Amino acid sequence: MIINLDMIQSACAGVLIFLLGKKIIDWIPALNRFCIPAPVVGGLLFALIHLIGRQTGTFSFEFSNELKDFFMVTFFTTIGFSASWKIVKSGGWAIIVLTIVSVICLVGQNLIGSTIAMAFGENPLMGLCAGAISLMGGVASSAAYGPTMEAMGMQDGTLIAISAAVFGLVAGGLVSGPLARFLIDKYDLLSKAKIKDNINTDNIDYENLETGEEEVSVMNVNNFTIGFFMLIIAMGIGTIVKIPLDMIIQKINPVASLPIYIGPIIVAAIIRNIGDAKGKEMPINEMSVTGEVFLNIFLAMTIMQLEVWKLIGIAGPLLVILLVQTIVLAIYDILVVFRANGKDYDAAMMVAGFYGYAMGATPNAIASMNAVQERYKRGSPKAYFAIPVVGGFIIDMLMPFFLLTHAGLLV
Repeated sequence: MIINLDMIQSACAGVLIFLLGKKIIDWIPALNRFCIPAPVVGGLLFALIHLIGRQTGTFSFEFSNELKDFFMVTFFTTIGFSASWKIVKSGGWAIIVLTIVSVICLVGQNLIGSTIAMAFGENPLMGLCAGAISLMGGVASSAAYGPTMEAMGMQDGTLIAISAAVFGLVAGGLVSGPLARFLIDKYDLLSKAKIKDNINTDNIDYENLETGEEEVSVMNVNNFTIGFFMLIIAMGIGTIVKIPLDMIIQKINPVASLPIYIGPIIVAAIIRNIGDAKGKEMPINEMSVTGEVFLNIFLAMTIMQLEVWKLIGIAGPLLVILLVQTIVLAIYDILVVFRANGKDYDAAMMVAGFYGYAMGATPNAIASMNAVQERYKRGSPKAYFAIPVVGGFIIDMLMPFFLLTHAGLLV
């Protein structure tokens, strides 16, 4: 029996799956400790139920994805509105260093993934799906770029990328905190940090810097309306901006095309920075809340549609790629990220945060830094500012260029 869900029913199913995931996380604290998102939990459970139904021949689902794409584009447009040059500039050298090491890592993850994939005789694009798309990019990036990889010839690219992203979420939660603890204890960084407190060598007050996306406790209806309208306008103009960009990309690679959110995210970033230059207040918090809600629905709708039975043939090579990525990233974090950020307590906190978002997602990074802070009773304003700025939107802005360049070279 095939159960067909229309546009509204598919969106409703996504919301219900998300709510189910939240309830399961309440029941199983370990899921919250590793920052596994509710849409991932609920979506994977539904995907497994779908697998059972399909394999037994009792039931199967068909979904409509019009609203899923709308939710995705809206979320990424909110990322564009957070891309303030004023904020990046205020972070100083820490933002620059973290961005450089992140870009190097992004390229490295793609090289590792594609090399191992080719060694197994698989499509090298599989390596990108198990590389920066899923690890540095996370679940949302996997769901967004999976169809692009499929259009370029990687069968089941979305399934592979999201599966790798889920692996990365767990690995990021398991490894990042212990890495920071190892460095702090090995080099006695806590004691050195206390000594350094008496010598102010950093002229940037990271503790009082704001990213423009502070926690929202009360929503202003007028601001929410204005913010939502701004999102729709940026999305509409962005669809037009994407057309010439696709033409340029297709001159390099005829089968390539940019993800549908690229135009909107560029337009949103331009609007945000024009507003900053003119001193205009924007409802960034309200837009951020909208993006978070739509992201949860989009992820739930994407993950619940995963055809996990297709993973059987590639499970071995995929697992090898991910295990190598896990080990290499840990080595890179210690040898490069730690040293590049000053080899002090702040640098160790950056190590935890960097591994969290380079292997999983920015919430992983924050949770890992929180765990380190709880253990040593000392925070790091520098890390808490730099990690979300770089992991939260700078990398999202740079990702398309590097991914499509790598994909074009491999194809």
